[in-house]
Amino acid sequence: MSPKSHPQAVSPSKLAKFRPFLLYSFPVVLFCSYFPLIPIVSTASTNYELSLPLIWLFLFSLLSFKEFLIAIYNIYKRKPLRLLTLLFPAYLFLSSLWSSNPLRAILTAGIFSCLIITGVVFFTTFYRQKLLNSRKFLKIFFYASTAFCAVCWLQSILDTLGVARETTLLCSGCTSRMFGFPHPSGLAIEPQFMGNLLLAPTLTALYLLAKPKSSSAPLFGRKVLLLFTLLFSSTLFLTFSRGAIYAFALGLAFLIILNLTRLNNRHILKTLPLLATSAVFVILAQGLLSAFSYTDSTFLGGIEKSISQMTLGKVNLHLEANNPASDDSATSEPSSQQTPVFDGYVEESTNARMNFNRIALELAPKSPATLLFGYGLGSAGEVMYKEGKTTTPFEIIQNEYLSLLLETGLVGLLLAALSAVIVISLLKKLHRPERFLLESIVISFLFTLLFFSGLPNALHLYLFPLFLAVTLPSLSRKQPSPSRA
Repeated sequence: MSPKSHPQAVSPSKLAKFRPFLLYSFPVVLFCSYFPLIPIVSTASTNYELSLPLIWLFLFSLLSFKEFLIAIYNIYKRKPLRLLTLLFPAYLFLSSLWSSNPLRAILTAGIFSCLIITGVVFFTTFYRQKLLNSRKFLKIFFYASTAFCAVCWLQSILDTLGVARETTLLCSGCTSRMFGFPHPSGLAIEPQFMGNLLLAPTLTALYLLAKPKSSSAPLFGRKVLLLFTLLFSSTLFLTFSRGAIYAFALGLAFLIILNLTRLNNRHILKTLPLLATSAVFVILAQGLLSAFSYTDSTFLGGIEKSISQMTLGKVNLHLEANNPASDDSATSEPSSQQTPVFDGYVEESTNARMNFNRIALELAPKSPATLLFGYGLGSAGEVMYKEGKTTTPFEIIQNEYLSLLLETGLVGLLLAALSAVIVISLLKKLHRPERFLLESIVISFLFTLLFFSGLPNALHLYLFPLFLAVTLPSLSRKQPSPSRA
């Protein structure tokens, strides 16, 4: 009788074959940054939830851990200074020892560790061995962006028709009840995160549209790129996120300057009228959404509020005051429609962010220890609450840099900067035009961190540059067929 056979365990190499699927699904997963969501547990200061991007990051890191260890060994033998990037996640774990919220600290440090594993394996394996079809990935990236832009426009239309927020998946402050017109959040937690997700596809579409026709094999036809650019930019404006829109303007200005001064490429200037068309279209759309919404806001009122909010109250057209219809409504029967909460620039929103910044700068240097080492990762909410600065421990510093300063001190901030410098230095191997695009996207992302603290809802800030650094060279030269993973 032969011995009883046992099923063989699946080897890491076989499991690793699942990674290409994870890579190609990355753009779709990332746009689902808040829906669907798996709630786990809530504490006095934190809601612990599991999202698709977090699951994606954990799976890819787990399947890549063996390659990560091999890569670290090779880096140690050849360029050991690059291992200094590991000091940052190590310090984050260490800071959990003096954090008032150690569980959140450990989980956040774990996320950063997974980001390091993903980045190292992506560059040392998928980039060098050409295991990823770059052009295929970029096409999925554009098609996913298109699908979620459609979701945003659908959310706006449904909300205008009075469909319940629970059905449209809009956040509580995104409905027409606020300004008279909706500002969609897609499947992100807030419009600012959805706007942030659209920075990379919008800048990439603009860049491709401005490229000379003979520079490389086209990824898309120019008419298709024109439609992509109009859709991405108009949806970005529709989110009504000032932080995302200002970041886009900064990234675009950086891209234009580099193209004009270093490449003498004036085609990039031809995209400006296109963007102006998108902006005007969205302002008119917001007026129409106001006119047909369940609020008593008018077409001109929607336009006035949009311009006032985007200009921080510097431009107030007073269109409704000159609208005869508004005078007639004042003498008519009371309307059953709801009045929007805001009638223009919401100064309280800006003041609240500035107040949190002031609190962080006030509490960080309270002692030499807190200035150098911070209060511990994940402890900002509880620290502000215990110091009597907020009414709930759920509040966060809506500025990633000041949040790091408060929680990890100058040591954490400097280690984060060191890691960023090492990673950015690796991107210089890119072909120049594509490097300029990537640098513009990174500049935009870094700017947006002034307005919110990123993890875990903004993993794209850390992952998008890694993916684009590997895929963008395919826009300049034909890539060999990818090997099997």
